[in-house]
Amino acid sequence: MNIVFTLVGSVIVFLVVFGFAAYSRFLQHKETMALVEKGLMPAEDPKDKSKNILRWGMIFSILGAVLVLVIIPFAWNNYWSLFLLGLLPLALGLGLTLIYVFAQDNPAPNEKKPLQEKKTKKEAPKTTKPAATKSMKTPAKDTKK
Repeated sequence: MNIVFTLVGSVIVFLVVFGFAAYSRFLQHKETMALVEKGLMPAEDPKDKSKNILRWGMIFSILGAVLVLVIIPFAWNNYWSLFLLGLLPLALGLGLTLIYVFAQDNPAPNEKKPLQEKKTKKEAPKTTKPAATKSMKTPAKDTKK
């Protein structure tokens, strides 16, 4: 009987989390469509996608860890419930977090960026005058009559 409560509780937690995520995504889509109808399209930030990966990785990791801690007392004889309901979201979350870490565009720590040359003396700004070219001359007058 205890395993039934655990399974029902886990299903309710999943429904609440995914329901909130789906509703949030629906509102974001509705906002974007309203902007498109008005002719205003928001610029996409590529870093925003990587932040979403990290955010979902942390959500799944925490959810999986909590489910493992909740299910451990009830799963002495039924380890499959522990694996299915707790360790799978934990592994998914850790995988998403690792994807975020490895997908960063940061250079390796042992690679050094080239140093910029320092200016030792102040240089006056260079102004250049346009040079007169042959194409700037006025065309010759017609002498034929």
